[in-house]
Amino acid sequence: MRFQSWFNNLSRLLNFGLILALVVSLGACGPEISTTVQTSGPTVQQALTYQGPRARIAVASFKCKAAKCNGEIGSGLADMLSTALFQTGRFVVLERGEGLKAIQEELNLGQSGYVQQGKAPQIGLLEGADILVIGAITAFEPNASGIGGGGVIIPFNVPILGGAAIKKKEAYIAADIRLVDVRTGRVINATKVEGKASQWKVGGGAGLVLGTVALGGGLGAYKNTPMEKAIRVMLENAVKAIAQMVPENYYRYSATGQEVHPTSYNQQTPSASPAPTGGIVGGQLTSGGIIGGGERFVAGKKVLFQEDFSEYNIGDIPTGIHLMKGQVEVASFSGRKWLRALSKNVDVQAKLRLPQNFAVEWDVYFSKSVWGMAHAMFLGEPRDPNSPDVLHWASDWEYPRWSGKEIRTTKIRAGEIHHFAVQQKNGMIKIFVDGQRIYQEPIGGGIVGGNLPNRNAISFGLWGANPSEHKEILITNIRVTAY
Repeated sequence: MRFQSWFNNLSRLLNFGLILALVVSLGACGPEISTTVQTSGPTVQQALTYQGPRARIAVASFKCKAAKCNGEIGSGLADMLSTALFQTGRFVVLERGEGLKAIQEELNLGQSGYVQQGKAPQIGLLEGADILVIGAITAFEPNASGIGGGGVIIPFNVPILGGAAIKKKEAYIAADIRLVDVRTGRVINATKVEGKASQWKVGGGAGLVLGTVALGGGLGAYKNTPMEKAIRVMLENAVKAIAQMVPENYYRYSATGQEVHPTSYNQQTPSASPAPTGGIVGGQLTSGGIIGGGERFVAGKKVLFQEDFSEYNIGDIPTGIHLMKGQVEVASFSGRKWLRALSKNVDVQAKLRLPQNFAVEWDVYFSKSVWGMAHAMFLGEPRDPNSPDVLHWASDWEYPRWSGKEIRTTKIRAGEIHHFAVQQKNGMIKIFVDGQRIYQEPIGGGIVGGNLPNRNAISFGLWGANPSEHKEILITNIRVTAY
């Protein structure tokens, strides 16, 4: 009996030693970090080496909508995100936090008469943001979960160690992020980002502790804890998502804040593998895409028609624009929703009476340069693309055509997203590509709008698409405005 009792105690002690060694080994391996993000973006290396035009952006304080979050945490996250966005080199970041209050105080001091004349900062020189990042923290859990709600108790007693428990400390944070156009108040894009970090510890009555999680009201209280790691993972993915979600036409500033031409996308041809749920996968932002011409496009203030397909699910047939011919679906590409041609001949149309002064703009993407793949925008009904009041561009052309005339001002190419605009204003027709005017002519035939010829609709033709052969034609961001 004594031998049996001694043997049982020895077995228990050895088992405990093996479990304890396993726990220590888990702790020595470091924290387990995982995250999810509902969009794609540039890699860290691509962000750090980016040399192209920048977008003008500001970050508002994050609102706390989680029980364990407070205002100090929200403002701290906004500060960290502003710094991270600046470090990517993709953005001109404008101060909207505590620093803005300090700037206002300095400006007020300069106007008080206490500052030497000629050396006071001048009011009215602050730059405005094009995009405002608005965030809401929807989950903030420094101790999101454990094992067995308080630990798995090792089912034996060792008098010299006491009861021991294995616990898993896990932190979790999630935020909803919206990008808002400051001028219009329109939500450009939105996503959800998450961060999660786990760390194992062992504890017991003898005080055998491998790690603890500090709690506090500000971000500093989470230093060297899983919560700090979760926050940093979430912010890293937020930066990636924002860089991807900002439309290319917002990237139009130099590092010093001077306006330059918008960058273009150098997209990769979709791979042979099937695209997820009807979407196609895009490439990464590159610098370049500078278009000649002196006048920049400015849309009208009154929106008559707008469709960016953001309200549809991937694979939907959109109802916001009339499908006259062919097969289409909504696809995801380069962080946005697009109308994707699925058949050889597609015509879509928006019926509206165009006023005397108006503009039509849209984005188009050809996956490759190939004969027979083309698109056109018609003022009015679909017809011969060489007819008057039609902008026509084929994927293998270097130049677009207006009313059948080739415009040789600048070269464009397939594999890039291009933004087109046709403007009728003050008796002139003007054509813009990527924000720059490339052509203009007086309005002929006395056409001034209303119900006169070619002013009762806008139509798009997409021809030669064949997704099975990776011949993709996409359009989005269709917008008609009045001046």
